[in-house]
Amino acid sequence: MSHTLITRNEIEDLCEGELQSKFYAIMNDLIRTQRWQAERTMALASLETVEAELHRKRALKSRLPAPRC
Repeated sequence: MSHTLITRNEIEDLCEGELQSKFYAIMNDLIRTQRWQAERTMALASLETVEAELHRKRALKSRLPAPRC
């Protein structure tokens, strides 16, 4: 899979379930692309972005109502 970088702006409106789904899809991409360094670099950067957004959403969860999926 050709991977493009995922930015926070693209995912900030996703709910936790959608973020988790994206996280696991990227993890699967990493497993499949072990031999292609450029694709792995983009997937790793995207994975960090999705993970950071998941953490941000969880931290805000107690203060703000959760968006509906």
